[in-house]
Amino acid sequence: MKLRSLALGFVMIAASCVASAASYTVALTTTSPNHLSASFGATPISGSFTDVFTFTPSLAAGSSASAYFFNFALNGMGQVDPSLQIIFSAADVNGTPFSINNSVPFTQAGVYVPSLSGPLVLTISGNSGGGSYSGVMNVTTPVPEPETYGMMLAGLALVGVVARRKQRS
Repeated sequence: MKLRSLALGFVMIAASCVASAASYTVALTTTSPNHLSASFGATPISGSFTDVFTFTPSLAAGSSASAYFFNFALNGMGQVDPSLQIIFSAADVNGTPFSINNSVPFTQAGVYVPSLSGPLVLTISGNSGGGSYSGVMNVTTPVPEPETYGMMLAGLALVGVVARRKQRS
């Protein structure tokens, strides 16, 4: 009986040490021409966590992104509350790591990615005392060069010429 209780205790301890993982899908919204933005955040359970944010829509080649997130370990009275502290251990956008500052009571992290494309994925890992964090993702999409518009117009003109010749014959 004692062995059974001891084994059950070890299982419960091991289960409490397992990191939690959560996935979120966040829509980027257009804030101005060629600029998208989204807010994100989470309240991870106490202990180790990994949160994965996937932003939609996918980005065109040559887009750039910057992201910033933070945690205030202050209670409603403006006093430092260690139970609300989140220590960030790692964060990256599509593999580009964040610069992280885990000073109490304000932990923060930020990154700038100059060139990316496809799905935008933000991964944040850390250890939570029970607090929450929030942040902002900003994306700038490429602006077509005037030469691109010139080539597009030349292509349309060529298609028009071919269509007209077929119509005559």
